[in-house]
Amino acid sequence: MKTKLLPVAVARPAALLFSSFLAIHPNASAVDVDTELLLLVDVSGSVNTSEYNLMMNGYANAFRQSSVLSSIQSGARGSIAVALAFWSAANQQQIGMDWTLISDQASANAFADSLGKLSRPYSSTTGLASAIQYGGTLFGTETGGADNGFSSLVQVIDVGGDGEDNASPWANADRSQAVRAARDGALKAGVDMINGLPIGRGEGDLVGYYATNVAGGSAGGVDSFVQPTATFADIEKSLTTKLTREVGAAAVQSIENISAIPEPGTLPLVAGSLGMLLLVRRRQS
Repeated sequence: MKTKLLPVAVARPAALLFSSFLAIHPNASAVDVDTELLLLVDVSGSVNTSEYNLMMNGYANAFRQSSVLSSIQSGARGSIAVALAFWSAANQQQIGMDWTLISDQASANAFADSLGKLSRPYSSTTGLASAIQYGGTLFGTETGGADNGFSSLVQVIDVGGDGEDNASPWANADRSQAVRAARDGALKAGVDMINGLPIGRGEGDLVGYYATNVAGGSAGGVDSFVQPTATFADIEKSLTTKLTREVGAAAVQSIENISAIPEPGTLPLVAGSLGMLLLVRRRQS
């Protein structure tokens, strides 16, 4: 969960230090990870069965790559939580893989194996704005939703698709405006970064469309970005590059944030020291 952090070197009242620590850990039962990463996967009608199979194999194989695992393990906690959701028409979104911990090669391979077994739920129109709006609600308490079992300082949405929005119902005159509104709403709710994986040419300049309407935010000093993918057969390579970059950026941010938080075991010592200092000052006065 994100919060403004106080530098350790600055003396603050003990109550504020405890308050800052509790803000980072709103749910004691949640598993702390560096990043929560949501994969939004397009299964609209323009994606045929062969392309769907290539796409899911590409996603699975990307998570088996050593470069992706190295990025995951480079964070302060050395782990991420990742979920995958399918999307098509404006009212068609479904969790394919619920939030899963990845911290080593075994857990990465297990997640990849599960992706290869997922059944396709939809094949309709392209509700990109609705998908982003839906995705912003899945991060749990960090973005005002229900607890998802994980707590992180960085939340990232990874949007993959092969076409422009042609289904969002609330901006029929300019659906690209609806996509931007959904993106901005997710960022305002607390998502740190939204990146794009445009696949193929789409209706024209799909890369430019994603860069203008989908990508937004930043993490670890890295601005949001779009990773072009020429064909569905190229997804493994493109997604590997993309995951390495975005997870690595989020890992940098998690290190910076966590390094500014006093260790939990030192908080009572800080509180006690402050209390003794106040007592001495009172006696001296």
